[in-house]
Amino acid sequence: MTFFLGCDVSKNKVDVALVDASGIEQWVDQVPNTTLDLATCVAAVAGNYPDDELCCVVESTGCYHHPFTEAAAVLGIPCRILNPIVTKQQIKATIRGKKTDRTDAVMIARLGLRGEGRLASPEPYLSTKYYARSCQKFSNLAGSLKKHSRHITELLDDDLSAATATAFLDVQGALEQAKRQLYRDLAASARGEVFTLLQTIPGVGPYVSASLIGEIQDMKRFGTAKALTAYAGLDPKIRQSGHTLNNTGKLTKRGSSYLRRSLFIAASISRQYDPKMKAFYDKKRGEGKSYKVATCAVARKLLTLVRAMWLSGNKYDPTLKIRTPEVKGT
Repeated sequence: MTFFLGCDVSKNKVDVALVDASGIEQWVDQVPNTTLDLATCVAAVAGNYPDDELCCVVESTGCYHHPFTEAAAVLGIPCRILNPIVTKQQIKATIRGKKTDRTDAVMIARLGLRGEGRLASPEPYLSTKYYARSCQKFSNLAGSLKKHSRHITELLDDDLSAATATAFLDVQGALEQAKRQLYRDLAASARGEVFTLLQTIPGVGPYVSASLIGEIQDMKRFGTAKALTAYAGLDPKIRQSGHTLNNTGKLTKRGSSYLRRSLFIAASISRQYDPKMKAFYDKKRGEGKSYKVATCAVARKLLTLVRAMWLSGNKYDPTLKIRTPEVKGT
């Protein structure tokens, strides 16, 4: 018999629930969200059923599910990762009196029993992801501090003390130095054929290339270009009323915001220097699209190009038509 261990993850704790092959709840508990505590818990559960198989199931929740997947990997136990969209759909379809972390853990275990989710696989560029995200956060922080420094200086004018002004400059300088070092570490962590390959696309420099690698990790995870576009949150929202489908034109923004931001940066530059992307951008603007909407359209096209190059290993050639290989078995 195969048992399924479902996990409802939060920042500091994990609610776990075990169900059997019939979906019947066997046991529930709450564990601190650390790799050691989770590994101890999973090992104890596996030890109670030595003659049966155990499969772990967890919802992809930011970075908070990583300790659990790491614990399962250390113990050699398969772990299925659920898309949050799947769990939300299940919650809406389920009639229950009260939402609790325990009921969510049981639901997640039963979704694993149904075969939902994908098997967790090692992330070859995990450090690249963390470096890239830190670069974005440091960039935002430096920009906010600079704006506030300018604002407070204008408000106080001559009343701002020299010590405060110097402190502002010192903090900005330290942030800039830390950001430059993060950029160097980011580039070093992403070194490889794909890192160099993606930089042949106009608008994709070392930072964007490394950021794309860090967020995507393994392109074979995405069987189609449409799946990758959805992961980036660049697909349009669809509303359905009865038999009527309505494309709202707004982005779902349900995927990786870091990936989406990097693509927008690349698209903004690419549409200026790549004749093919410029023609596509101008076409969208000619259709009455705003700058943001037209740039997002370029970002989608750019992402399709990134996928094709990553899988084929070919450098960017603006004279060739973009072909998107299908990945079998995903």
